[in-house]
Amino acid sequence: MVNPTSSELSNPLQAAERASAGVGYLSLSFQVSELDPLAVLETLNVTGPRSYFENPSLHQAHASGPPLVEWKGRGKNRFSDADLWLRKLNLSIQAIGPLPRVIASFPFYPGDDKNDLDSHLFLPTWQVVTDSGVTTITLCAKAAPGCADKLLKQAEQFRGFTYQANPLPIPQRPATVLSEVGGAWFPSAVKRATELIKEGAFEKIVLTRAFDWRKPENFNVFGTLHRLRRANPNCNIFLINEAEASLVGASPETLIALSESNLKTEAVAGTTRRGDSASEDASLAKALLASDKDQREHSAVTASILRRLKMVGVVGAAAHLPELLRLGNVMHIRTPVIGKLSADRTFLEVAGELHPTPAVGGKPRDLALPFIPGFEPHLRGLYTGAVGWIQSDGKKGNLYVALRCARILGNTARVYAGAGIVAGSDPTLESVETEMKLKTILDSLI
Repeated sequence: MVNPTSSELSNPLQAAERASAGVGYLSLSFQVSELDPLAVLETLNVTGPRSYFENPSLHQAHASGPPLVEWKGRGKNRFSDADLWLRKLNLSIQAIGPLPRVIASFPFYPGDDKNDLDSHLFLPTWQVVTDSGVTTITLCAKAAPGCADKLLKQAEQFRGFTYQANPLPIPQRPATVLSEVGGAWFPSAVKRATELIKEGAFEKIVLTRAFDWRKPENFNVFGTLHRLRRANPNCNIFLINEAEASLVGASPETLIALSESNLKTEAVAGTTRRGDSASEDASLAKALLASDKDQREHSAVTASILRRLKMVGVVGAAAHLPELLRLGNVMHIRTPVIGKLSADRTFLEVAGELHPTPAVGGKPRDLALPFIPGFEPHLRGLYTGAVGWIQSDGKKGNLYVALRCARILGNTARVYAGAGIVAGSDPTLESVETEMKLKTILDSLI
């Protein structure tokens, strides 16, 4: 039912309020005329934790407001701890219509008492989801006397939603001046990493670079997101708060997608630039697929994903044939991987086994990861972590690898890019690769 009236929503809400007896949460989901979730988020301009996810090519977008209830945690058991919290939360929800989504973010590092971020799950007070032209509003409130009336008033706001135009000033883009965190450390680190590979310390390690861009005026988060989605239709556009800052990006890589029991993930590794002509583009694509170095890197990622999926009981885990993922200024080798989630396993259990993949960490994982902090002069935070959403019952969800992104705080944007180092990696070529990847986010920052 599209745009149900208040009277049509009132009876089930009042019944749910009485049934809750003041315990748990009420969730109300209903359809309205099509909305642009990013425009809704920009119009409401909420502060604090919020989120946005969009895949333009799939015509799917999702915006959410601040938390009603949340979980934070860190350490090696963070995925299982989050899973336990999610299960308890779902039991406490009385849902009218489809179940609500819960927003999730897991930093690259598990986190300790000294540094980096908490993992974070939260149930938003409101969310707007548009899928192929169909918009669903989900509102949540703590079960208490009067909560039904409160949700009805909120529903009115979205049933007749009016955008507030917020045109940006004509940009006067100054020359981009980036300062690299840690200075010129990367080439020597690549050289040392290849030496360690020869010594048998590990097979692959991913090294990332961080750059700071400061402007006289503040960066515009919503303007940046709009540019990202226009320029990167085949990517997963995202916004999620990282402490006091906002992380925005356009990731080409899905960590895990689940719909009922159908599970999808992908191996994305191996990179080259796009050509300036059709013939150059085709030639570069052919060379990428024939590259021994890139094929070894890609095969290692694919094999690791398949092995870990089988470890957590994913049934029939299988890789499709490798294909080219063509983006604005780079292309990658991508191998889709599919399987069935067994009834005794959960979305977050599988996500915890996959993260971090060799595409952002290294191989073997346990051997490579301890070396990364000694190389990198910056903390990754949510960069190369996992961000996305999970339905409260855990039966649907999408987590994306946080890549091609910037951490925006006022007039400072920290941008990131990395490269997989394997035997035969060349410091100059790896530097060029990271700089190509930076272009995605730098061209969209405003």
